[in-house]
Amino acid sequence: MIKKLFSLFTAVLMSCSLLAQLDDEKPSINLHARSLISSGGQIPFWLQSNQLGVIDSEDPFQQLFLFQLSRNPMESTDQPMVSYGLNLLGRLSEQAAFQPIEYWGRMHLKQWYLHVGAKSEPVFADGLSLTNGNLFLSNNARPMPRVGFGVTGWHPFNQGWSNRFAFDLEYNEYFLLDDRVVEDAKLHHKRLDIQYSISSEWTFSAGLDHWVYWGGNSPEYGQLPGFEDYLRYVFGKVGSDTAPETDRNNVAGDQLGQYLVSLQHDNQRHHLNLYWQHLWEDGSGTRFENAPDGLWGIHWKQKEQDRLLESAVVEYVNTRHQSGRFHKAPDPDRPGEVFGNGRDNYFNNSVYRSGFVSYDRMMGLPLFMPVINEDGVSVGFANTRMWAIHQGMRGWLSDDLSWKTLLTYSKHYGQHGAEYDAPKEFLSLGTQLAYSLPKKPLAFTLKLAYDQGSLMDSGFGAEFRILFELN
Repeated sequence: MIKKLFSLFTAVLMSCSLLAQLDDEKPSINLHARSLISSGGQIPFWLQSNQLGVIDSEDPFQQLFLFQLSRNPMESTDQPMVSYGLNLLGRLSEQAAFQPIEYWGRMHLKQWYLHVGAKSEPVFADGLSLTNGNLFLSNNARPMPRVGFGVTGWHPFNQGWSNRFAFDLEYNEYFLLDDRVVEDAKLHHKRLDIQYSISSEWTFSAGLDHWVYWGGNSPEYGQLPGFEDYLRYVFGKVGSDTAPETDRNNVAGDQLGQYLVSLQHDNQRHHLNLYWQHLWEDGSGTRFENAPDGLWGIHWKQKEQDRLLESAVVEYVNTRHQSGRFHKAPDPDRPGEVFGNGRDNYFNNSVYRSGFVSYDRMMGLPLFMPVINEDGVSVGFANTRMWAIHQGMRGWLSDDLSWKTLLTYSKHYGQHGAEYDAPKEFLSLGTQLAYSLPKKPLAFTLKLAYDQGSLMDSGFGAEFRILFELN
């Protein structure tokens, strides 16, 4: 595993160094020093969530040092361009570590790009969202390395009403380098978004986000089908004769995904985004038999800078329905027949039992927390039925002093067939002040957080961060 990581890391750096010779734009370099302390046995939720997995959640006192290097050309041109990034972590805690968090490179040509390496997701809604705007990929875990390609804002039609359409597309194969129940598994991902400009101010978007765990070596099923069944995985077909019985009865691999819908309004004064994400684990979800489940959100932002209230988010998440509590249960009215397509049990799978995690952290919705076995390996989620309401706000107290608050309340029920005796309630509050020295490459951030409930340890926590920009 270490050899694979080192080889990919070296290849990314060498490729980016060569491609960067195409122009003279210099990269940005940042140094971070972060100190965290907690009154309980765990770091509070809003100090550890959506932090790329750099926080040791179980150590109440820790010191982090990060070195970040990145180069991101802002404008697309007809000439090839390169972007790249490197993010190195040094952590002093009970789980001390020195590791690369991000290491990636991209070649751009117009709206198209080729990608290699591990890269975080763009920050959504000023960092105010519970999920970073994505139930499946929220920056809650350490990024996984991948190879792929994509396009953003592509207008294939140039005349008439069809020019109102634009497309975003990405196609990725992820390499899972962490310790998992199924060793050497792969993760396939593709996403298509179609945008339609209703007017100069209104845009409607609809998309499909598809993920598949495939291949690998299972301790229960042995060697699982690999590239010979690749098209079955990509197109959601039934498993081959060499696949486990569950794949032969359903589809190849662990297939899951979401439908994405948004309506955006932009003018000179503000930006408004109404968004909905509907998740699914199998055919019942794609047919909306689990219609009550998903994410509903609103993001509003003022265009004018340095306002007391500049940006705000409200989100509601529900995963309780799961297409019902019965799955292929005996039908009492029809002997020999079964009924029900429920118990979707989101982000879990009977073959790929580690669940939708990267380095033992949920890759998407942070309120899903995996069970870790005695070997330190995730064995999935015991709690997949929950609902949550979340609110985030951000603004400015002066030209150099910003503030942010995050407030989340959730209620957790376990699983269908393995419900908690009583629902677990959880309340988490986070607040932040950030100050940048005028005309100096130095910034300071203070975060305070408080948790109350039975999902995590109750208690207070604080983080102090220093950022130094070298250029």
